Amino acid sequence: MNTLTKFSALTLVCFTLSGCGGGGGEGGSTGTSTSSSNTATAPANNTSTPASTQTTQSQNQTQNDGAATPVEPTEPAPSYEPDPTLLDSQAETSNDLHVKADFNFSTSKTVTLDLGGQDVLGDSLANKMVKVYAMHEVVESYEDEAMADKALLATARFNSAGQITMTLDIPVNYKTLLISVDGMLQSNHLLTELNMQATTVAHQFN
Repeated sequence: MNTLTKFSALTLVCFTLSGCGGGGGEGGSTGTSTSSSNTATAPANNTSTPASTQTTQSQNQTQNDGAATPVEPTEPAPSYEPDPTLLDSQAETSNDLHVKADFNFSTSKTVTLDLGGQDVLGDSLANKMVKVYAMHEVVESYEDEAMADKALLATARFNSAGQITMTLDIPVNYKTLLISVDGMLQSNHLLTELNMQATTVAHQFN
C-alpha cells in the first residue's frame, strides 16, 4: 500500500514538471519572435537616412548655385548728341557732319484733301472736275508771277453728293497748293500754303 501511494505521488510530480516545461517552451518561442520582429524593423530606418541627407545636400547646392550667379551691370543708353565743340566749326569730313533732332529725312509728305460745298449759283458740285496744282513758292494771289510755274499734281471729280476726299503724296519742296473747280471763278479757287505740320486741307467752296 505504501509503495502504491509513493508511485502515485511520483507520477503526479512528473506530470507537474512536464507542464511547467511546456509553458517555458511557449514563452521562449514568443521571446524569439519578438526579437526577430525588432531586428527586421531596424534596417528600414537605416535605409531612409541617406536619402534624407542626399535631399538636404541637393537643396543646399541649389541655393549656393543661385547665390553665386553674378548680376550683369546695366549699360547706359547711347547718346547721339553732336559734339558741342564741332557745332560752331566747319565740317571737313563726313564724320564731322550732324543733323538736328527734328530734321525730317522724308522727301515727301502726305496731305489729305477734304472738299465740298456749292458753286457760285448755289448748285451742288456733284460730278464737277477738280484740279490740284503745286508751286515751289508761297503764292497768295493769282497775280503772283510764281503762278506760271504751277505743276499739276492730280485730277478728280466730286461724288454725287458734291464731296471729295483724296490723299496726295506731295514733294516737300512745294510750298503752295492751288485747287481749282471747273466752272468756278478764280476768286472761288483755293490757294493754301503747305507747311510741315499741316496734314489735312479742308475747304467748303461757295
